[in-house]
Formats: sequence, structure tokens, C-alpha cells
Amino acid sequence: MNNNNSIINSINNVRHLINNSILLLRDLDAALSKGGFQPLNGNALGTETSKNINQSMSQYSTFFPQYIARQYVLTEEIITKKVNRILFTNIQFFHGDYEEIPPTFINSVMIFPEPIENVKTYIENWWLKYTVFEDKGWEGILKNGVLNEDIDEEGIRTTFWCRDLLSINGQKELLEEAEKLILMFSDSKINTQG
Repeated sequence: MNNNNSIINSINNVRHLINNSILLLRDLDAALSKGGFQPLNGNALGTETSKNINQSMSQYSTFFPQYIARQYVLTEEIITKKVNRILFTNIQFFHGDYEEIPPTFINSVMIFPEPIENVKTYIENWWLKYTVFEDKGWEGILKNGVLNEDIDEEGIRTTFWCRDLLSINGQKELLEEAEKLILMFSDSKINTQG
């Protein structure tokens, strides 16, 4: 009976982690909407999942998703179909290349070398996860909200920061994250014009 209780508790802990992460993203949606941003894909959560019986624990698409991603754009830029930067948020639960990482809240601003007309079909949900864990490598990333920067082979510049998901204690800290995203986005506008 003891083993069953442990498994039941583990499953319930995962369910609560997912639910609380979704609630955090809903609150982030609301905070960013006050700054004129809208989620790029409406109510959809970005993930990589697999229902294939041949999946392994270390592949990128697994039954339990590695991450939940959300991208945000200024409403006015969507209307004009000239998006040259987005906000990109990722809650990373695990990664197949790393045995132990804490659930991590990753926020970023991505700046494109040229404006994107059809941004919904251009952006991939895995981009931020790839930048942090596969391109840069988790062990080389500055954490605890310290800024990191990456420029990929296509010239997309990503400024991002990572925080332990469990370090976000309430609305005040989440609103501070939203304010930091908006500030970084505003600063990137100055940098792309100058």
C-alpha cells in the first residue's frame, strides 16, 4: 500500500505543477495584455508531445511534455503583419539531455533580422527550449534572472533569463517578470531602430 501512496502523491504533484503553471501563464497573459500584447496562438499551449509507443525518455517529444511555451506579439504589429520581435515564455519541466534540472521559468525577447509577415506559421514552439538547453547548454546559462544572449545562424537575437519556477511566490513577482519582459521589448525596439 505504501508504494501506491507514493505513486499517487507523485502523480498528484505533477498534476498540480501543470495546473499551477497554466494558471501562472494565464496571469502572465493578463499582465502582458495591459501592455498591448496578445498571445500569438490564442489559448493554445505550445508543447512537443508524442503518443508513439516507441518513444524513449531522452527524446524531445514524449508523452509528458518537456515544456509549455507561449509567444506574445503587439496587437498593432499583428494587424500590420510586420512583426520584427516577440516575447517568448517557456516553462521547462525537464529536458532529455539533462538528468536533473529544476522546473524553470524562461522569459525572452526574440528579435528577427527582418520583419516577419506571417508570424504564426514562422515561429516554432521549441525555439526557446532549443536555445537554452541545446544551443547554449544548460550548464553555461546564467540563472536567477540574469540576462543571457544568443544569436542563431539565421540572425535571430534572443535575450533571455531563467528562474527556478518555484521561486516565483505570488502575483507581485509574476508582475515584475511581465514588467521586465515589456521593458526588454521596449529596449529592443530602440536597439533595432538605431
